[in-house]
Amino acid sequence: MRAEVLNSFIAATLEALRTMAGVEPRRGTPRVKGSQDKSYDVSGIVGITGQVQGFVVLSFRRSTALHVVGGFLGETIGTVDEQVIDAVGELANIVAGGAKRVLSEAGYLLTISIPSVVVGTSHVIARPTATPCFEIPFETPQGPFCVELCLKSET
Repeated sequence: MRAEVLNSFIAATLEALRTMAGVEPRRGTPRVKGSQDKSYDVSGIVGITGQVQGFVVLSFRRSTALHVVGGFLGETIGTVDEQVIDAVGELANIVAGGAKRVLSEAGYLLTISIPSVVVGTSHVIARPTATPCFEIPFETPQGPFCVELCLKSET
């Protein structure tokens, strides 16, 4: 994966969480994610087509999701409900849209899908075996989350 693609998603994630939820995440070291490695408990997924194809996942531990969504909505959240699910999907959409904007300015032609959300402790998000997946971990005072980039490039 090209560094400009990876960096656009990192920047979009930091920007979205800072401005939309008031969260200052610390980025960890990206790694290649194995096909059976688990995601956290609440994951927003956005498909990407065009010169880059695949999907991006914004995956939160339950406690982190509640805190981030609470900041996003401006209220205390106590349980993963429809409101949290919708907000995680919207945050994933904001991250994908921010990265798309940066990549479009760099000449990439991309389309993003409507987000989907998966809820379940330590779930696995399947992907085609030929599509590499990079996991970028982030840490907040309320717990971890990650961005998973399962993308291949035509350029």
